[in-house]
This record gives sequence, structure tokens and C-alpha cells, in this order.
Amino acid sequence: MNIDFIKLFNEIVRLAKPAIGKASFASSMEDKFEDLDLDSLDHIMMMMYFGSIYEVEEEVLQKSKYETVGELQEFLEKNKTRNIESFEQAMEYAK
Repeated sequence: MNIDFIKLFNEIVRLAKPAIGKASFASSMEDKFEDLDLDSLDHIMMMMYFGSIYEVEEEVLQKSKYETVGELQEFLEKNKTRNIESFEQAMEYAK
């Protein structure tokens, strides 16, 4: 992957987290979701964005298991059907 995944992850958190919610951002690939104040609705919204960006089928997304930002990246890399070359391209697919 040619993009900074933490930068992309944090932007997706910003998009997925309701404006009234407290957003916590990742600083490393080892950051755990439970430590980032992301609830189950946040996870669902984030995976919708990541599914759209990487073209991962909904059934596959629903079966995803990960605890850290790095594990999420590995999951997406393994299950993607679209290659992302830049942060800007990723954000275009997130719309």
C-alpha cells in the first residue's frame, strides 16, 4: 500500500464518528480500537467507508475480526478488490 494508512484511518474516524461524539485518533498501527473510544456504531460506519474504498464485499466485512489498526489494514489488504494508490483517491471512493 502506497498511502499512510494511519492518516486514512483517522480521516475515516472523523467521517464516521458523529459530530457530538468524542473522536480519538490513532497514532500507531498497534493502537487498539477499544482504546480509541470507538463504539459498535462507529465500527459499522467505518467499515462501510473502508468497504467502499477498497471494494470489500459486505458479507466479508461483516465477518471481519480485528483489534488493532494494523490488523484492520491486513484484513483490508487481504480482502480488497481495488488497489488504492493515494490518500486522495481513497477519499474519492469514500464519498
